[in-house]
Amino acid sequence: MKTTRFILSALVLGIALFSTGCKKKSDDTTGGGGSTPTTTTYTRKAYVEDFTGTWCGWCPLMTYTLEQKQQQHGAKLIFVGMHYGPTGGQFDPYHSNAFLPLMNRYGINAFPTGLVNRQTVVSSSTLASNIDFAVAAESFVGIKLETTLSGTDCSVKTTVKFGSDFSKKNVKLVLMLVEDALKYNQVNYLAGNSSYQSHPYYGAGNPMPNFTHNGVFRRSITASLEGDVIPVANTGLGGQYVNTTTVNVTGIAAGKGKIVALVINDTGSTSSTQVLNAQDVIVGQTQNF
Repeated sequence: MKTTRFILSALVLGIALFSTGCKKKSDDTTGGGGSTPTTTTYTRKAYVEDFTGTWCGWCPLMTYTLEQKQQQHGAKLIFVGMHYGPTGGQFDPYHSNAFLPLMNRYGINAFPTGLVNRQTVVSSSTLASNIDFAVAAESFVGIKLETTLSGTDCSVKTTVKFGSDFSKKNVKLVLMLVEDALKYNQVNYLAGNSSYQSHPYYGAGNPMPNFTHNGVFRRSITASLEGDVIPVANTGLGGQYVNTTTVNVTGIAAGKGKIVALVINDTGSTSSTQVLNAQDVIVGQTQNF
């Protein structure tokens, strides 16, 4: 497959993060670490971060694969588009600085690149098989999201349950706001390219006008996208952790905003850190475990 990699200028870890618009955060922690020698499994949701750009002509390859895989796996696949494009020829209207530290950590400096469950960095050619593998895995962590919309404020209650003992792990909660159905032209190098005559985007034009961008990252709700620590006292077998916070959803189209939650085991290593499970919910609705 022909690929072109778009190399970024050096990213700076110390860059100020995009404003989260969060407030009223509180935690309700319930003890865990029970002695019952059994485990509980929850529905596994595979999670993919798509590092992309509206200016990136090869990025439609990954976008198309993600949407096809979501049709196949339904709610078991959650993906978020991390749109890079601060200036000039790499301008993207959905750019955010919030995920730059994450890009630095995983050495992501080219587009398109996918990050599956915060563990496996993949290209568009290997994305599908990695998603299938991730969806098939078991999860011993369950996530419930309850959201209530009041004006431009969305109250978010996140309940995490542990069906196995994670008390010796560095478990973190990540919350973010994303938006579906955003319309903006997408550069498309597949158009008229003889290597992609069978691809649906071959005749779609370059750029593709008013292209639909789904799962677009808008802002982090937790302090960063690398997560807030869940107390060890709550991560044992049978443990439960409840977090309540509020995020401002000004500018997010009605019915198009979603809250995405991740529970991760952050080992400090890019090869062994992993999303234990993920969940999403439309703003104003509830999604059970």
